[in-house]
Order: sequence, then C-alpha cells, then structure tokens
Amino acid sequence: MFSKLISLAALATAVNAEHWIFGGSKLIAQTRLDSIVNPNAIGTHVHAIVGASGFSNVYDPDELMKSNCTTIPVQPDKSNYWAPQMYHHDQQGMLTPIQTGFNIYYLVRNGPKNEKVHAFPKGLRMLAGDTARRTYNASSFADQAVSFVCLDYSGSHNNDPDWAERPNFFDHNCPNGMRAQVFFPSCWDGKNLDSPDHKSHMAYPVQAYNTGDCPDSHPVHLVSLFYEMFVSVDQFDYHGAGTWVLANGDTTGYGHHGDFQNGWDIDLLQEAIDTCTAAQGNVMDCPPLKAVFDQDAADACVLQTSLVDEDIGLTAPISRLPGCNPIYGGKAESCADFATPQLVPAQTPLPSGWTELGCIAEGTNGRALPALQMKDPKMTKAMCASYCGSHGYKLAGVEFSDECYCDNAVKNGASTSFLSWTECSAHCAGNNNEICGGAAKLSLLSTANPGAAPVSSSSSATSVSSAAPKPVSSANAPSSVSASSVARTSVAATPSAPSAATTSVARTSSVAATSAVHTSSVTAAASSATAHTSAAASSAAAPVASGTAGWTSVGCITDNTARVLNEYSYESETLTADSCLASCAAKGYSLAGIEFGQECYCGNSLKTQNGAGKALAASSCNVPCIADSNTLCGGTWALSLFKRSTIAISDPVPSPAPSNSTNVSDLPSGWSAVGCAKDVPGRALNVDAYTSEQMTIGACIAHCAARGHSMAGLEYARECYCGNAFANGGGAPLADAQCDMACAGDAGKVCGGRMALSLFKKTAAKRSAHKARHFGRAHAHSDML
Repeated sequence: MFSKLISLAALATAVNAEHWIFGGSKLIAQTRLDSIVNPNAIGTHVHAIVGASGFSNVYDPDELMKSNCTTIPVQPDKSNYWAPQMYHHDQQGMLTPIQTGFNIYYLVRNGPKNEKVHAFPKGLRMLAGDTARRTYNASSFADQAVSFVCLDYSGSHNNDPDWAERPNFFDHNCPNGMRAQVFFPSCWDGKNLDSPDHKSHMAYPVQAYNTGDCPDSHPVHLVSLFYEMFVSVDQFDYHGAGTWVLANGDTTGYGHHGDFQNGWDIDLLQEAIDTCTAAQGNVMDCPPLKAVFDQDAADACVLQTSLVDEDIGLTAPISRLPGCNPIYGGKAESCADFATPQLVPAQTPLPSGWTELGCIAEGTNGRALPALQMKDPKMTKAMCASYCGSHGYKLAGVEFSDECYCDNAVKNGASTSFLSWTECSAHCAGNNNEICGGAAKLSLLSTANPGAAPVSSSSSATSVSSAAPKPVSSANAPSSVSASSVARTSVAATPSAPSAATTSVARTSSVAATSAVHTSSVTAAASSATAHTSAAASSAAAPVASGTAGWTSVGCITDNTARVLNEYSYESETLTADSCLASCAAKGYSLAGIEFGQECYCGNSLKTQNGAGKALAASSCNVPCIADSNTLCGGTWALSLFKRSTIAISDPVPSPAPSNSTNVSDLPSGWSAVGCAKDVPGRALNVDAYTSEQMTIGACIAHCAARGHSMAGLEYARECYCGNAFANGGGAPLADAQCDMACAGDAGKVCGGRMALSLFKKTAAKRSAHKARHFGRAHAHSDML
C-alpha cells in the first residue's frame, strides 16, 4: 500500500529493533480539550486521551509530572497521548462515541548510520497528521504515517486487498474492531520544543516515515513513537460511507491525527533506550521499566483536573458533534447556536467539612459501617457523605460503585489500617472520574459535624483516628466496576428515591447478595451468598403463612429492574410473608410479591415488559424470609407472587429453562464455553470487570475481547470479569448446577452463580498475563511484520 524507500536489509533491522509497548492503555478522559493546539481554551473537537491524571488545557511539564498517577503502567511516564474520538453515525443521524483504547509503542530505530537515539526533551510537544486533510498523497511521509487496519481474527480475508492496511476508512465493517494508527516524526531540530504548527520543529527521517537517518535540518534522533487506537466498530452496524466519523467531522479517516506532550522521567527513558536491547515488545524485558511497572495503579487512575461541561454522547446518542464540526459530506450546519461551554471539576467536591481518609477493608463478621445503608445508580462520594451527614453520622463509606454505608465508628472487625489506594478500584456509578470503594473495600469519608442527631446503633466498634493517613488522592480511581454486594436496611428515602406518592421506601435492586461478599455473616442485611444456605435447596414455593386470610400463592416468577410489581415497595429486616401481604392489603393492592428475603412489592397488575412475570421453577424462589427462616421469600430476580382470592389473573407464562454454562450457542466467533468455574474473593479473573442490569453473555465477551482479554466470566446474573489466566487460586471446575442464575439481560441463558463463573475462552489465545497488554495485535502494522 505504501511506498517503501528503504532496503530490505534496513527494513529487517527496523523490524527486529528494540521496542516496548504500553498495551491496552485505558483513557484518562474523553473531552474537548487540547493543550497543544488550543491552550487555555476549549478545544475544537473531542479527544480520547491516555496518560497522566493531571491533563488539562494547559501544558506545564513540571506540573504534569506531579500528576497523581497515569493510565500508562510505567508510572514515571506522566506524558499524555491523544487522538480524535471516533463516533458511530447511525441512519437516523444520531452519534455514539465508540469504545476506544490505545497501544503505545516506543521503538529504538537508529537508522543506517546507527545514530544515537535520545529521550524526548523536557517540554516537548508534537502533532502527527492533519485534522483538515481529506485526501491522500502517496509520496508524503506525513500522509503515510496515518493508517488503518481492519481486524478479522478468523483469517478469512487474508491477502484480500480490500482488507489490507490502508490510509483511510474501510468500505466494510471489521469483525474484531479497527485500529487507527499514527506514527510520529522522530527527528528534532534540537532547539524548539514546539512550533506554530506544532510540527515544524520535528521531521520524519530521510529514508521513510518509520525508520532512517535524520536530516541535517533536524539532526537530533529521538525515540520513535507510534499509536494504535483500537476502536470497537464491530459493536455497531455498518451502513456505508459516513458510518464512522471522527470528532472533527471527518468521514474519510484522512483527518485522523495524534498529539503528544512529554511528561517522562527523562533519565529513566534514556536508560531504557540505552539498555533494553533485548526488549521485543514486552515491557517486562526492560529492567528499568519493569522495576516501576504498576498495572494496578494504571487501572485505578482517573482524571484529577477538569472536563468540558457538555454532552459528548457517553450516556445517550447525540444529534450533533460537540463544537462546530459539520459532518464531511453531510448537510451544511450553522454554528450560530453553539455556546462556549465551561470547565467543571472532574470529581464532585465533598460537602463542606468532609474529608476522604482512605481505603479500608470491610468487616470480618459484618459491615464496617452497619448503622444505615443505601444504594443509588448515581452514587458519588459527595452523595454518600451528604446522605450520612443528613442522618447524623460522622463516617460514610462508599463501596462497589453505588453503595453507601454510615455510622459513627468502624465496627465488626473492620481494619483501621488503611490500604493502598489501588485496593479501592471501582468507578462511582454517578461519576466515572472518581472512585467509590472496591471489592469488599470502602472509600472512607469523615466529618466532625454531621449536622443531625445520630441514629443509635449497637455493635462492637473501633474508633477511627482523626489522624488517619490521607490517600494519595481521590483522583486515584479505577478502570472497572465490580457488582453490588449487599442488601440494604430500610430507609425512609434515598437521594434519588421515587416520589413519596408511590413509595415510602427506596426501591431495591434485588441483587442484595453478590459474589463479592466474603464475610461469614452480615448483621443488618443478610446475604444469600453467606446466609440461609440450608434452605436454598428447598423446592417448595414460599407458602402463605397461617392467618393470612384471603390470599393464595400463585408461584415463583421472574422480576427485573423495571419491577413486575411497581406500584408500592419497601424492604425490612423484620419482613415475613404475613407482613408483606398485610401491607399490600392495607394499601388496597390485590397482588403482592416477596423477593430476596426482605423485599416486598405491591400492585394491581403484572408489568411484564422485558421478560418479567414469567413462571420459574419453585426452586428459584429459595431465599428464606429474613425474619422467618421457615418460610421462603423469593430469590435473586425471582418473586414469590401472591394474589387476593377474589381476583383472577392469568397464570404466568412459563419461561424456558436457561441453558447451562457448557452448552451455549450463538457465541461470538472464536469463543467457546468452558463451563462453570470457582471464583474466589480476590477474583479468579481480576484484570477488568463491570456490572450491568442488562448483562448478557455476548456483552461480557465483547467487553473482554475489546480490551484484549482471552477469558470472560459471568457471575451473579449481572457481573462480568475478564483476564488472560486464573489468579488467586480460582478457576477450579465446578458442576454446571452451581452456575444457576439467569442472565439479567437474557433470562434464557445462565450467567454464573454464587462464587461461580460461567466461563468462556477465546480459541488459541496467545496473550500472557505477565506481558504488557496488547490490543488487536492479531494484525501487525505493516512495518512490524
């Protein structure tokens, strides 16, 4: 495809040269900022940005190097790397940002003259590519340096010219995603750290864009920098030219580009260049970099500065590209109505008087903060602090992304020794740029003046010293979300509770027990993962308690997040079947349902959308009532349904039994079902995770595959875990019967069980858990073959 101006011998030397890869690097931000092209201002288009948490619209190398962390695993590299965000443009004109990650290559290519290769000088910034370009000049090194690879791991399109690496977008979809690639110039003029066009102080080598000797005008040979931006185009449909559009409005791909600002420990980078001659991609083969490699810190890092306050499509599709960026080849678009947005803090400030103390482990025999609990899909640390303070508590803890716990002392054997900040590694459900605890770990917050009289509580307690060490920063947050872990105590309302006209108590999630809970008992809120196990095998539907006149049992039915009975609900630690039915009767409802031991739902009709209301085997309602262990009160997304004898309702429609974890059809190409495998508290697959109320097997596999992982596991109906090898002693085979929970988003399939993974594996996976992550490396760049 490209002109090759170097000899075969020189190419062979380049291919085998020293290099290392920061593979699978996650984004630190997606926002309309560009500190190189638009300093001290709002940028022209949205960028996908990797690297230091101190990224802002101003580049100051000294300040950047003070960043708390970076998404690059070698933490002394506080550089930033970015490129335009790519969007999917659907046939209705709506735009959705496509999931993106980066491979960052450092290549030591001395050229035919064996020139010394130097580290980037302090303060260097540069740009490769041209955002305004819409054509291709085959003789231009600058144009050759931007290219695209269509990934198809099946090999069915090998040697097909229409699928070969090319300088613009493809005219078909890519089964395993697409790589957008940029190779930066490696020759510096030795004087200027920037230039008006952000390019002239740099030049490509004489022989080729990707290797060779430096020209006399730019005599300083720097280490070569190359980006692969992996874009999950396979997650969307393809409907012809214009399906893919860069944030700058470009639908051709020619306008793709990359930016770099240096934040390296320069001595370390030079040492790596000079001594890591054996490195052939794997950072672990470079001793100076291996010594400071910290993948946990990279995974837990989030932005500590500000973002542009505008909708870029992360929560729902948008109709126009942010900024004034008409789509190339589309309708003319006026920019008169575009207002200039402001910057807002990436992290929600805590209420006045509250401080973050650090990360602590949950209690060993119950919750660390058991007095009051709530859960909210918009959870932030500030929300939790406000909630606890409004109820008179001095301590607040956030956990598993969306859970909040309150008390005046740490209790139930919880440790007061603060953990590494990387142990709390779950994004807040309401703000992806801050952390809300982790797997059985709490981000602990404190105030001296909660502002309300505390609710009394009793339990063995340990006080928290006001001198507790402060964490590195609240910016040190994770890349992945684990699942909710615990049922909640009854509360009057939550910060986002339904209207008081419909319910007096916060709605529950019915995912009260999850695999993450490792305590042997939980005081205020019992978990089915640890309690009532002797009753779990019962096959009887929850019986109507004696003395509850006028009610009959209908059976066990499916529930979901929309709620099959959604007119009134509450939860209680003293719930029995009698008390739920009596409450519904007193409110005038003719249907009652009990779920997960302590949740009561009422209504006059079944809301059967999205598969809710279908009949389940009686054994699916297997959780004893929290206050009456002799009676069963529903299960996980399973409702014990009762009706008043005076009304008639249609029998629930039977739902097909979910398939087991071994015999699963319609898997993504190249993936196969392994079966049911044992999970452990530290996670058998511990590299990446997320949770969703619409979880399906396909969604989990796609999530893991997009991040370069070869193993995917589903657990507790809505949790997805990724990795390349089992960790922490997990992964032992289990009987299929132990993976027994229907997927939250597909009741016909199984998504694990309690501490049991429905496991899937990519065929012929070659990645190693001990090597740098590589995204999409089944198809090599043309000069890396």
